[in-house]
Amino acid sequence: MKTKPRKPAVEIGNDGRGGAGARPERPRWARPLRRVLLCLIGLLFVASIPWYRGDAPPARIFGLPDWVAVAVLCYAAAAILNAAAWLLTEFSEPIDADEARRP
Repeated sequence: MKTKPRKPAVEIGNDGRGGAGARPERPRWARPLRRVLLCLIGLLFVASIPWYRGDAPPARIFGLPDWVAVAVLCYAAAAILNAAAWLLTEFSEPIDADEARRP
């Protein structure tokens, strides 16, 4: 299996596509971190389900029942982690505005 030689730091992002579409190479840790973030998002969605509730009356957090507050916080954290995962997503080819208009 042949691997592509790594570019020196000086050439990263300078591959002839111009300034608008040029993106630096992603670091090696970006892909595993993205996978970890996606797993955490799944765990947050599981944690947002009120399966842990017992027979005790619900406590109030910010005027909401505790299970509602936990669910809302899990959804907010999932949204933030999702944004971070998208920032780490590598696309094969960027779409420039000029390329998108061509037939």
